[in-house]
Amino acid sequence: MPAPPHVFSLDGEQLRYGQLTRDRHGFRLRVWREVALPRDPFQHGPLGGPLRDPAAFRELVAGLVRSIPGGVREASLVLPDTWLRVTFTESGDLPKETAALDEVLRWKLRRLVPFRVDELRVDAAEVTPVPNQEEPRRLLLGFAVEQLLAQIEEAFAAAGVRIGKISNASLSLLSAVQPAANGAFSALVLVADEGYTLIFARGGEPVLHRYKGFTGNLPDAARAGFVGRDLKLTRNFLDEHFPGATLGSVLLLSPPELEPAWLDRLEEGLGRPAAPVDGRHLPPLRAEESGVPPWRSLAPMLGAARQEVA
Repeated sequence: MPAPPHVFSLDGEQLRYGQLTRDRHGFRLRVWREVALPRDPFQHGPLGGPLRDPAAFRELVAGLVRSIPGGVREASLVLPDTWLRVTFTESGDLPKETAALDEVLRWKLRRLVPFRVDELRVDAAEVTPVPNQEEPRRLLLGFAVEQLLAQIEEAFAAAGVRIGKISNASLSLLSAVQPAANGAFSALVLVADEGYTLIFARGGEPVLHRYKGFTGNLPDAARAGFVGRDLKLTRNFLDEHFPGATLGSVLLLSPPELEPAWLDRLEEGLGRPAAPVDGRHLPPLRAEESGVPPWRSLAPMLGAARQEVA
């Protein structure tokens, strides 16, 4: 079934809402709302942290929901990549029973990440295996702080909104952009203040997903060297596992002031010219209010509205 047309997006500074309905021409942005959060509303941690004032956040959500014509009952939610991380793992057959499956996923995740897995919410989706992997199945594991997700869901529930699918910004953006043609890979890079994400995808499915946080106050030259080395390592992954594969489009979603430097880094590190994400790479969209918001805010939400959910 298609996702509901109501999408919220939340980060440490803003709560946004878009009503994105499908029609025969593509999508219509019928309503757009955006409200600022109080300063430093979340506790700090490597995966984000719980709300400092849950009651104030509930009031902010309730006020935003009241401002939406016709109200909202069900919605999707897009979170920053630093809050909702993903990684890949291999697997054999998985148990059908929910508790047993959760136990297996947590056991696998403990071997992959340096976080306290008991405090996380964990889920998985099966993706296409890579050539010559040891086990028959390949899983995309998603994980986030359970307390943070529960607080957000509770705030929306108090306003009468059920949050269904929760995704991060990079995977939502991947759902929005058009896949590369003729079986070529595409690269998608999303840049934020706290770090960046690189995805290699084929046919709209992620094959590699790497989130790298920026540690400390690195000078620009050191940060550029760090990014350049990481890009070349990830390109090596593609060459090693898919010899002869071509890299088609390289797309960038970043703050406007960072675009020139990142376009240069991507071309040097991946060996292909890069382009900023704009309407040419997305489904046709018409806005009914005061124009189209910045693609940096809207594109991941468009991807969330485009997804289909069970």
